Amino acid sequence: MSRMDTEDFAARFGDAYRELYRHAVRRIDDARSAPSPETTALLLHLAQIGPATLTELARHFDRAPSTLSAKIDALESDGLLARQRDEDDARRSWIWLTAEGRRRMSDALDVLDAPRVARAASRLDPALRESLLHGLHALIGALAATAFPDDGDRK
Repeated sequence: MSRMDTEDFAARFGDAYRELYRHAVRRIDDARSAPSPETTALLLHLAQIGPATLTELARHFDRAPSTLSAKIDALESDGLLARQRDEDDARRSWIWLTAEGRRRMSDALDVLDAPRVARAASRLDPALRESLLHGLHALIGALAATAFPDDGDRK
């Protein structure tokens, strides 16, 4: 096996990465089934901060509470959000993600078609699968340790 120089590796890796992405990217058959970017942002925000009030969410998203309330009502009826009146202040409700909301948010953020990748992986020898992951993790570690030209804060 001949040794490849680092520039050749980078070019060949880039080609392979683009080809891998083309085959492994998740495709959405019907855009109506995917959550909107606004819905994804709302679900992601609630996943990060936990339960919040309508006022807090409206402030964060710079939306009128009435507009956001209609969105939350729809997401609650879809089973993605839940809300409960505050025991200390009945004018206020706490809103949070349901388990289905967490699942849908996670699905919306998935880039790869995991079932397709798993089917393809089943055609590979287990040792080769392990070797592929080992090599990718080694490259990730090397990239993490390499400074960006314009970023003196990274190593």
